[in-house]
Amino acid sequence: MRLQGFIRRHVTVAALTTAAIAALTLAACEDEQAPGPAPSSLSIVSGDAQYSKKGTELEAPIVVKVVLADGKPGAGEAVQFQVVEGGGTLSRATASANGSGLATVRWTLGPDTSPQRMRATVVSNSTLSVQLVATSSEYYCPEEDPAFVRKFTPQQNLFLFTRQSVLNRSGGANRVGLVRISPAPPGAFSGVSLVAFDEGALLNVVRDCAFSANGDFYVAWTHDSAAHEVMKIAPDGSTSHFATLESSFGSEITLLPGGVLAGCDEFGPFTVGCRDTLTRYEDAMYSGVDRDAANHDAVAADPASGDLYFIYRNNRRLMRLPLDGYAQTAAPQEVVTLEIDEADFARGMVVDDNDGSVFILVDDDDDIKQIVKVTSAGVKSTAVDFFVERGAGDLAGIQSDLAIDQAIRFLYTLDTLNNVILVYNIASETLGDPLVSSGDAGAASDGSQGERVGLAVLP
Repeated sequence: MRLQGFIRRHVTVAALTTAAIAALTLAACEDEQAPGPAPSSLSIVSGDAQYSKKGTELEAPIVVKVVLADGKPGAGEAVQFQVVEGGGTLSRATASANGSGLATVRWTLGPDTSPQRMRATVVSNSTLSVQLVATSSEYYCPEEDPAFVRKFTPQQNLFLFTRQSVLNRSGGANRVGLVRISPAPPGAFSGVSLVAFDEGALLNVVRDCAFSANGDFYVAWTHDSAAHEVMKIAPDGSTSHFATLESSFGSEITLLPGGVLAGCDEFGPFTVGCRDTLTRYEDAMYSGVDRDAANHDAVAADPASGDLYFIYRNNRRLMRLPLDGYAQTAAPQEVVTLEIDEADFARGMVVDDNDGSVFILVDDDDDIKQIVKVTSAGVKSTAVDFFVERGAGDLAGIQSDLAIDQAIRFLYTLDTLNNVILVYNIASETLGDPLVSSGDAGAASDGSQGERVGLAVLP
């Protein structure tokens, strides 16, 4: 009996072991006979055609997607990355696709501005491959390239950003937009609407406009109660977002000679990178409360040095912020002490590249209407007194913004009360006859309320 039990137990174990081995063998055979779906495609999800400064890492990672023959993500599939032109580097040579079939890598451009290319390939099927390109430049973005290209014409026209010109009207309602003004001294100007925006898209405040060193054009506006924005305007009138500003009142803008956008709001001066990155300068910032703030209606860049000028209202100082592009090179410097009205009611500011003199437009309704000149040495004088030159009361007008034609050294301002453009000759130190519209009476300004405008001269 004992022998029979022993035999039964061992036969049973042997039988079970044989069955297990058979099952494993069958499973292995089934795996060999029925493999999973193979990768069928590799596509670019994002990161292609980026632009950055040579030798820098691209802002966005490269992302590709593997898809299997059954349409499902190729989770776990290995993707190989390789630089094929330009001498750049990658953060890794291979990556496994995640559960969504995505594989990523960071790409650092090579040291030159030559073409830059990289390739991504599915390791298990080398026929599945995609190629990506990047632009390696001397600058982080095209806006910083100071090589001038005349994108707008004709040269030396005034560009007026306003919401009161009849040239922007559609169906009788005022619209916000750009008017191109052709000065014809002495005595006349003509205008044509370049682009207009419905009130529903831009509800409130026009702030400023400026041309960059490379010929691009920008406007700053407040298009609802909270959004303060800089937009880039193309010659065909199309727009694209450039920067979001954090001011509660809007900002005056200017362009530095290297192509960097700069401005001033109640907190002080700032610069904006092409990737919508706003840079503040701690020793030039103010609280922004009442008179303890910068004047956000006046800022100017020196076309030669790139220094930025702004006004601190609390101590009435015209200040100079030394800049090299985005980089501050020294502490803010006091240029001159202004009168209270000059500090509080500056409506525009420009710098003459001939000698570095700063011109400040001041309009305080009944008390002061002037263009103030400050030399680079800090000597202040009155260039134009509109009460003296044009008469008392409404004759003196309401001045809004200041623009400079560096080629002929003319200053332009718009009298929004009388709808005339005033021209000051810097060289002869004379105010010419007002320029009156040769067409529509409200071509430049039809509000007669001293409305906010932006003025810029096409270089």
